Amino acid sequence: MKTEQYNIKTNIKIGQQIFENLRNDIRPGWAGLVLSRFDHYIKDLPISISDLYPIIDDKNRWKEAHEQFAKIRVFGLSNKNYKPESYLRLAELVAKVTYNASGQPAPFDSDSGHYIAGLALIATEYFEDNRLEEEVKSAILLFSRNKKLKDNFTATGDFLLYKKTDDILWLDWDPIGINDVAPRDEYRGYVPEIFGLVKAKADRQEIANRLRKLETENIGMTGTIEYCLTIADKILNAI
Repeated sequence: MKTEQYNIKTNIKIGQQIFENLRNDIRPGWAGLVLSRFDHYIKDLPISISDLYPIIDDKNRWKEAHEQFAKIRVFGLSNKNYKPESYLRLAELVAKVTYNASGQPAPFDSDSGHYIAGLALIATEYFEDNRLEEEVKSAILLFSRNKKLKDNFTATGDFLLYKKTDDILWLDWDPIGINDVAPRDEYRGYVPEIFGLVKAKADRQEIANRLRKLETENIGMTGTIEYCLTIADKILNAI
């Protein structure tokens, strides 16, 4: 694992190959997924970066990423002591890749996406957290390890939604309160069922009821239906 990470960080050709193997229409989603791995490690997420995510999620808004890049750049210039600086540079690259995918005039450098993989792994070094490294690496290699996804738009969208659901159960739901100490896969056994409900167009109440049942019957915790409703809303808003 360490050898592979080292190569990705230092060999731009690997980053180029990873990026060039992605279809243009899934590059923004992939880049955004890599960037979002840092969300819960950044104490105060810059607004210029958090505002980039809705742009990434809406193909019709990709052209707005050019202006968003400028806002991220201005933030960096105004906060020269911001750490890690590599995270800001990564966000700039994600904005560039998103704008380029829009097909609008005056694109950024075509090789902007080549540096995302290496820079993302470099940014993890600041936090000294093995779980973050694993999450970033998993996102980077998402389509390399699942080659069928990049050839099927529906499957790609489904997989990204699956990943978001997994993140929400781990980072937000976390009924045991262990996401800062336990292995990352603690709740992954429940992801397929919740994901299936979303795909079946279940409403927030049905999803919340299932989460509540998992909490009480499978995990043995108490929890509240109100909080489960909040989590259900978050999952549905990820669609």
